[in-house]
Amino acid sequence: MVAAVQCSSTFGDVEGNRRKLTALVEEAAAHGAKIVVLPEAAITGYLSQDLRTTWRLEGWPIDAAFTGKDPLPFAEPVPGPSTRHFADLAKRLGIYVTIPFVEIDDPGRGATERRFFNTVCLASPMGEIVAHYRKLTPWPVPEQSWATPGDRGIQCVDTEFGRVGLAICYDVHTILDRYDDSKLWALLYPIAWVDDAHPTEWFGRELPSRVARHRIWLVGANWSVDGPEPWFGYGFSEIVSPRGEVVAHARTLYGSEIVYATIPTATISTATIPTATVPTATIDRR
Repeated sequence: MVAAVQCSSTFGDVEGNRRKLTALVEEAAAHGAKIVVLPEAAITGYLSQDLRTTWRLEGWPIDAAFTGKDPLPFAEPVPGPSTRHFADLAKRLGIYVTIPFVEIDDPGRGATERRFFNTVCLASPMGEIVAHYRKLTPWPVPEQSWATPGDRGIQCVDTEFGRVGLAICYDVHTILDRYDDSKLWALLYPIAWVDDAHPTEWFGRELPSRVARHRIWLVGANWSVDGPEPWFGYGFSEIVSPRGEVVAHARTLYGSEIVYATIPTATISTATIPTATVPTATIDRR
């Protein structure tokens, strides 16, 4: 069984977010999940829930819609407190879990040499960090003010269930092609989606259609908010099959929800699964 955890984060409350995520991971494991995916930058916070505050480095450009907050007191290295915490948790629970946060590269460097990445690591049931992925294509609107494009390429890990890869949100526009030669079983996909309109079309048709063209499973964990906000994109966490079928999806937009699915392991080859044309799934959570 796999699980996509949908939840909100409090911007900059690393310890509070870590406690919330720990409880949700424990809940997912108690229900039988062996692979648990958390939302984008959920430990550190990606944006404030009102979309008014983003991270910003001094001297970096920032969109006029945002107020900037220095990520230095909140970002963590690899290894660091959050990677150690969730690696220990994965070992205790005997699961794989993604660890999404704002990473600082070598905090001992001078301010002009520090780099910050939108990062997700993968912890194994052995309590080891088995993948360290930095978002290759930061979303320009809120991330131009702090995020360096990833320099570690794609990341693949062979698990007892199949080969998994990592990607983060905006990466989806380019990264599926990069994984084509990797023979993935599943893409573990933390998300913090923002849209101009209710994103039924994206999550109900466009994303599943893209997944179908590459014939992989996708476990997409999107963020939520604590209450209604005057923007779109939160909610809609989903698990998509290699045929482009949405086999499980979130029923709510607010608060915390865990989306579960029992899916075939890679011992059942996806090579014989025909590519879908346009999925017909309709998802409308208002």
